[in-house]
Amino acid sequence: MEKMEDFKQLNPQEWKLKVQAELAGLDYNEILVWDTAEGIQIKPVYTQEDVKQPVFPIETTKDWKIIGQFLPDSHQDTSYLYGLKMKDNQADKAGNLPEYLDLFWESESPFEFLSEKNFASLKNLQYLGLGVLGHFAQTGNWYKSQEEDLALAEKVLEEKSFEKSIEVDASLFQNAGANHVLQLALTIAQAVEYVEKLGEKAASKLYFKVAVGGNYFFEIAKLRALRHLWELILSEYKSDAEVFIYAESSLRNKSLLDVHNNLIRSGLETASAVQGKADVVYVFPYDEMGSPNEFSEELASKQQLLLQKESYFDKVMDPVAGAYFIENLTELMSRNALDLFKKIEEEGGFLKGLFEGRIQKMIQKSAEKEQMAFDENELILIGVNKFRNPNDQPKPVEKKENPVRTLIQPIMKKRLAEKIETHL
Repeated sequence: MEKMEDFKQLNPQEWKLKVQAELAGLDYNEILVWDTAEGIQIKPVYTQEDVKQPVFPIETTKDWKIIGQFLPDSHQDTSYLYGLKMKDNQADKAGNLPEYLDLFWESESPFEFLSEKNFASLKNLQYLGLGVLGHFAQTGNWYKSQEEDLALAEKVLEEKSFEKSIEVDASLFQNAGANHVLQLALTIAQAVEYVEKLGEKAASKLYFKVAVGGNYFFEIAKLRALRHLWELILSEYKSDAEVFIYAESSLRNKSLLDVHNNLIRSGLETASAVQGKADVVYVFPYDEMGSPNEFSEELASKQQLLLQKESYFDKVMDPVAGAYFIENLTELMSRNALDLFKKIEEEGGFLKGLFEGRIQKMIQKSAEKEQMAFDENELILIGVNKFRNPNDQPKPVEKKENPVRTLIQPIMKKRLAEKIETHL
């Protein structure tokens, strides 16, 4: 019987020569190497030579925190959840929740909510998603004014009831069509804007809300790169704050067509989020674009439970650490995003970039490129632009138009399938 040492180990150059011979004259780079939207070249094989930096596993807890949506059903099963997402109009029901559940608040009217509530009575409220910069980027307007919004954020930082209180909304960029490198650069730029405007004390109170799309390995690398980049920034501030990542499934690749395929998409995205070492994960229900109900909400949160209890994703600390492809991709994303972040900072930072429209143009250019790939069937969504069910005739969700004057051009979330859904 042959032993492992009997097999000759090929170096990358020898391997490439053998592949080139098998290609029978076809060009290796044209056939087997492809470029991503970020300008990163992907090879067919990776070795230790592709990893330039030392490999250190991400040492967080093995299990991530499963978040569900708060439901009006008094019999909602919360036994397997770490926490719940809640909105302003659900505050009165928060007092009856089990003490082990942490609340993640999504406030639409933070000035009213924060002035009316006694936080001492909401012991579960650990994560307040106040994101005044994210709100400004998405709506084009402040809640009140720049000065008042930032003053509110500064006031919230003094509130000791919250574990985390400032939300850096990176999900907006992904759902608007920004590529992975652009998402990272804008996310870090937004976070730095908070620290610069509110002081270094903000670093320990902010967390990142990230949307995870369907490109499995790229999303894993994106989350790992985000953690690495923010740790790098924190070291510049001499801060020992932790990096806290709240990941949720993307809506950009979801559709009203063949709607149950969204379950599979969000399941894969959840796996990416966990492998990317997100601290908290929330999964949107498969019918989020239509009329989600208690069944689809529960099904969404239990997708995570399957990964945890049946696929044993919580048994290994960091299973992808040292994988040459992931490490190389993380390194390239980090480096390219850092270069772009530095350019944004040299031009005045995140907020100035919004006011002058540079950030919106970068996202729009990226989104148009992705949309074109989808329209031309290069980017495939099963049941939507390929293998569509001819009997599937959904009723498009009615859009509410409420035009208002804005200070800047808002960054708009848009799903890839919207055009197809409205032209059946």
